[in-house]
Amino acid sequence: MTLCAAALVARPRGPRPSPLRRSLEPSLRACRRRRSGQWWCWWFWGFPAELVDGIEAALRSTYQVEVQRRSPIALPKSAWYAPRKRYRADALLEHLGEQVAAAPRGTRILGLTSVDISTSKGKFADWGVFGLGELGGTAAVVSGHRLWRKTKDKRLVAWRVTNTAVHEVGHVLGLDHCEEPRCVMLDAEGKIDNTDASTGGPGPGCTALLDARAPASAGGGARGREGAVRSSLAASRLRE
Repeated sequence: MTLCAAALVARPRGPRPSPLRRSLEPSLRACRRRRSGQWWCWWFWGFPAELVDGIEAALRSTYQVEVQRRSPIALPKSAWYAPRKRYRADALLEHLGEQVAAAPRGTRILGLTSVDISTSKGKFADWGVFGLGELGGTAAVVSGHRLWRKTKDKRLVAWRVTNTAVHEVGHVLGLDHCEEPRCVMLDAEGKIDNTDASTGGPGPGCTALLDARAPASAGGGARGREGAVRSSLAASRLRE
């Protein structure tokens, strides 16, 4: 599987591993042994380059994918939502998908941006989000705008951005929101608490679900999950 991503960041030195984190390590190690694939790294102009290494490291560690970076690209004017002076995440996903239209089958893309983004959610026509991913689809996008605007702690910012990237990529791989304590796939629910408290990886339940829906090939082959992701979730949906 190939994944194109906008901006990738190195895993920060976040909070010390808790007893729960240590209890999840066997599942995380198993996850790392089995995940495979390739990600292309793409980011929009303005996203802090210093955050890229951490995101890349986290994606490699959590999902065992090869990451390829691409040069920064401009935000599409078609995604601008003038009434709220921000960009529509749905339109950004469409734009990102177009970047890999001619790429090899199974290519995926993650976009990173510093601008505020939004989507429609329930009764809200324009709801601000940290990120958005196509469930079982092709593209995901992460915005740092809401992740760093109320803190000057660089390590905390890196932790939030990295966890959000792992979360949105999880959606692309077929994982929906869950209720596992401190799992990276918990719904943010409009707050930052779950992101800050996350272990940074999928819990045992999400790991098992990912294996069932999109099993990796034995030995971690580069095409591990490509076909399974496509067949298990034919209709893409959007998830924050």
